[in-house]
This record gives sequence, structure tokens and C-alpha cells, in this order.
Amino acid sequence: MNINERSKFKHLTAFVLVILAEQKYSPREIHDLLLREFPGFVRDMSTIYRCLSTMEKEGLLNIEWCLPVGGAARKIYSITEQGWNALREWKEDIEIRKHNFEVFLQKFSELLKEENKDWK
Repeated sequence: MNINERSKFKHLTAFVLVILAEQKYSPREIHDLLLREFPGFVRDMSTIYRCLSTMEKEGLLNIEWCLPVGGAARKIYSITEQGWNALREWKEDIEIRKHNFEVFLQKFSELLKEENKDWK
């Protein structure tokens, strides 16, 4: 598995929590929003279901059943207070990672400038 494949899955919980902080959604809606709002983040439905199940067991999500007339029952997920606490922790973690990535990119850019100098 290449580095892009490994890194795509790390923040699924954070991405799901931030989506559900906006409003309640079904698994299919969550999947569609992930594809639309987090470009390059591609996960199949089975991964989304496993993640949602784990998050529910951890107390981060609540489930309601939507029972439409003439349609199939479906689960609707919402974030709990414990989920909000986890979301705040993810925010702090992502801010630190973002800073570290910015430092990496700056250092890499400086290395490229030095490398180009040596070629002249």
C-alpha cells in the first residue's frame, strides 16, 4: 500500500464527526458528503458502516430509525456530547498536524532552492 492509501483512512472518524455536527445523516448521505467535501478521500460503504458502528459503541453517535411509508427503514446518525468532545480533540490534533505539514513543505521548498543553486 502506498503512502496515499495509508494516509487516507486515518481521519475518517474526524471527518464523519464534523459532517454529523452539521446535521443528522444516513450512512449513504455521509458517504456521499465524504466524497464531495473531502476530495481524494475514497472509502467504500462497508468501511463507513464499520466506522459508524465503532463510533456508536464508543458513545460518539446516536441512532434514530427513519421509517418512511412505503420505503425501507434506515438509520439516521447524530453526534452526542461525547462525540463533540472527540471532535474538539480531533480539531486540536489536526491543527498540530497542519502546522507540521506547513513546516515540512517550507523545509522541502528551501531544499529545492538549495538544490537548484548547486546546479547553476
